[in-house]
Amino acid sequence: MNLADKLLAYFIHKGYKYSTAPFTLNIAYIEGANQDGSANADKADGWNDRRILFTVNEGVCHIVMNVACTTEPGVSATNSTAAIARKGVARIAFGQYTAWEMGFHKGRANHPALVQCMPIPVYRDLNRDGKRTGDLIDYGSGINQHGTRPGKAPEIVGNWSEGCLVGQYWPNHIEFINRLKQDARYVADNDFIFTAAIIDGDAFASFIAFA
Repeated sequence: MNLADKLLAYFIHKGYKYSTAPFTLNIAYIEGANQDGSANADKADGWNDRRILFTVNEGVCHIVMNVACTTEPGVSATNSTAAIARKGVARIAFGQYTAWEMGFHKGRANHPALVQCMPIPVYRDLNRDGKRTGDLIDYGSGINQHGTRPGKAPEIVGNWSEGCLVGQYWPNHIEFINRLKQDARYVADNDFIFTAAIIDGDAFASFIAFA
């Protein structure tokens, strides 16, 4: 199976919803995964996750975008005093959430993004070990799907994410947003709330191995 087939099979396995309507897109993030969907070492501060847009037509999945991103906060953000004050930096829980609307990251008109508008469960990494295991579950705010900055190609995540889902390269991020603005549901209703699945790359690879 190619990645598109694997992704659709995983969505069905997990009971995640996906749109099959014409001119609509589905959003998935795979944490700790290479471009082909295979698991990687998921090293701290690395842009080692995938941001994916796909369509499903007549039961066939087509990937229209697959780019580098992070679904995890950077080391600097994890160790910051602000994170400690919040009882740990936020690390989004794996799952699927209908929780984002079109807007601007931190209200900045030059940074279009999908902005959190509904509650999302997060783990608070108070012990700063870069893992979810044993961490307190909370409901985070400001967990946006945004980019970095024009002209930037950061090698490490650092402070680019304090829990947000962040595309590494700005042109890819703008393409991501522009494609979603063409989604028929958003065209019909600019208040449309987008859904995204955040997938554990190890669980994804394991499922595919035995599927």
